[in-house]
Amino acid sequence: MRATLKQVSDDTGLSIATVSRALRRKKRKYSINEEKIYAAARKLGYPFIGESDASEKTTIALITEIRQGEFYSSLFHGLHKATRDSKSDIVFINIDARVDDNYNWQDDPVDFIIKLSKKYSGLCLFLPGLEKESYTAIKEGVGTYPIVSLISGKNLKVNTVSFDSYSGGYMIAKHFEEVGYTNVGVITGPRNAMDSSFRKNGFIDHINERESLDLVWRFEGDFSSQSGSEAFLDFKNKGLSKIAIFGCNDHSCFGFMKAANEHGYKIPEDFIIAGFDNLSFCESITPELTSISTNFANLGKQAIRTIENMVSEKEEIIGQVSMIPVNIIIRNSTKV
Repeated sequence: MRATLKQVSDDTGLSIATVSRALRRKKRKYSINEEKIYAAARKLGYPFIGESDASEKTTIALITEIRQGEFYSSLFHGLHKATRDSKSDIVFINIDARVDDNYNWQDDPVDFIIKLSKKYSGLCLFLPGLEKESYTAIKEGVGTYPIVSLISGKNLKVNTVSFDSYSGGYMIAKHFEEVGYTNVGVITGPRNAMDSSFRKNGFIDHINERESLDLVWRFEGDFSSQSGSEAFLDFKNKGLSKIAIFGCNDHSCFGFMKAANEHGYKIPEDFIIAGFDNLSFCESITPELTSISTNFANLGKQAIRTIENMVSEKEEIIGQVSMIPVNIIIRNSTKV
């Protein structure tokens, strides 16, 4: 049943006359009350004129925990670049204080995100530590409001635009097989980071499909260079050599390679190694690091296009997944 003006009025606490004037208005005033009305109308599915004005710019907020390092710089640059060919602007919202170093939430981000939905045309979420239940609660809180997750997950209630992490891990294992290695190892990322799980699962699934490949070593990391260094010490203490190692992100590989060089190991003579994200430092380290390349501008374009379609067409496609292709860049760290 179609939502009524009274329902929008009850949701906002404003009079029916105020609600009616705002929803009939062709040009927005962007007042606090008007934005509350628009947010309530989107949530309840009540159509209004101002929402469909294609000549107006939409403002999309990227909500993330802003951390140091090239990965986040690449993410922000890619999304900003994607706005050049769109009718949208993008702003960045930092909620880093709500997350600890292991991607565990210090408090509940759901209410914070729901409140932000009243200020912007749409939201992109890049929150590796956010649980499935939180996505469900956010969706229930914002209704038909445009929201997209940039982190893949299982059965999320919001639309998702993400890199094909599973295929990336699969490509690395296939590459190791093609260069003649039989013993392989993996440095994983945080347990509750879904992208890490998909990368690891793609890698392991290819290994399980091949009798010639054997997973002889696994180390649980956290995507940091420090965990890469710790992984090397574990690797060394176990007396391993002549294996192919997949670090589920580039930083873990950087830490591993630095520690290996300091202990007199040679790459690719003693082992080969490959990462994920293809950060620019892959070309600066010695030897240059083989890595899975991700295009953040393409990710941004698809995410922005998804939100713009939801705004203009009032689409409510729950759980639609768009996977951005990845490819492998082979460098000296795996050339034997």
